[in-house]
Amino acid sequence: MQDKKPIITTRNLVKKFNNKVVLRGIDADIYENEKVAVIGPSGSGKSTFLRCLNLLEIPTAGKISFGDEIIFESDYYAQKDKLSALKAQKRSYKSGESDAEVQSLLSELTELSSNKKALKKELKALKTHARLLRQTSAREGAKKDADETAEKIVAVKNSLAELCLKISSEKAQVKQRKQTVRSSLDQSVVADLDAKISAQRAVTAKSAATHRKFIRNLEKNIDAHRRTTGMVFQHFNLFNNLTVIDNITLAPVKAGLIQTKKLRRTLKRAAKAGDENAKTQLVNLPHKLEIVENARKQAYALLDRVGLKDKADVYPSTLSGGQKQRIAIVRALAMNPDVMLFDEPTSALDPEMVGEVLQVIKQLADEGMTMVIVTHEMGFAREVATRVLFIDEGEIKEDAPPAELFGNPKNERLKEFLSKVL
Repeated sequence: MQDKKPIITTRNLVKKFNNKVVLRGIDADIYENEKVAVIGPSGSGKSTFLRCLNLLEIPTAGKISFGDEIIFESDYYAQKDKLSALKAQKRSYKSGESDAEVQSLLSELTELSSNKKALKKELKALKTHARLLRQTSAREGAKKDADETAEKIVAVKNSLAELCLKISSEKAQVKQRKQTVRSSLDQSVVADLDAKISAQRAVTAKSAATHRKFIRNLEKNIDAHRRTTGMVFQHFNLFNNLTVIDNITLAPVKAGLIQTKKLRRTLKRAAKAGDENAKTQLVNLPHKLEIVENARKQAYALLDRVGLKDKADVYPSTLSGGQKQRIAIVRALAMNPDVMLFDEPTSALDPEMVGEVLQVIKQLADEGMTMVIVTHEMGFAREVATRVLFIDEGEIKEDAPPAELFGNPKNERLKEFLSKVL
């Protein structure tokens, strides 16, 4: 594969949702005609990775290329994190918290606070027990139990009082030590941190401007990119108010009309400038009815391939889950994509319907379609995939052909995962 150029490339792909990091620097190459299965535990980042490839999720940082075209590239959030880290370092130094003795005292204070929390919890449990004993005072041995509980409550209260004094003393020591450290700060260190912050602020500002520009361009070109990647979701996402044929032809017709409209504008300008060839092309541009008719012909041919031609005029609500998913696959194929992305295509289906959907995907695989499939069907991944990626905790832990990955896994986490699903 190294001799060929990848059709999809990701480098250091990162995706965060607020403070939760879902993808942690994914590097992947997907080549033409490959069938790449993506496996891993739930919540590991598999679907997020797939959605980033189609820009349904805008990555936080990294790079995605389709062939020679870079569709996403940004290091803004990485630069922003560096700036935040430098500011935190300066705050820590100026406050005295970076001092070794302060760190030791703070560690002791944390431990004491943890003990205080445990004692409070114990005291609360003892008081609850004492209250229950009062309600069952007639029970044999209740008085003895109540006296013992009362003694324990007093002992815990005393321990808690002593601990509070210790914590108060520890806080005073921390405060005093911080004041001592602050009074003898090395101003050259502060100046050095200020210089680093200033330089990083400039880099971050430049990166932010580039990021904003890229996002603006992305919003203009995102539809063109999505025409080259077909996406099949877990839950079909068909329009219930449209018939099957209308679901399939909606995107091709709209894309065809937009493309024709843009081309007509270009040709009109050229014809106005005296280009005779442009005048001829202008006359031969397809009309709306022709675009619709071509889209419907293609839709019927695709429906015939999956054995659902007779369902063209029905609504999705009358179909089974397996039929809906096959229609969703046809809808994606109707755009003639270069790559098909499948996001757990059988997870919402009854077991008996899984086979009919997997059969359609196998047919596409046999025809040479480039595919990336997030799946929990290990047998299907082993049979159809040319390569399998194992993702866990937002990282690719293993990348190998199915025979090697399933037969001789090297990663310990993968071994554990396979032992539970095979």
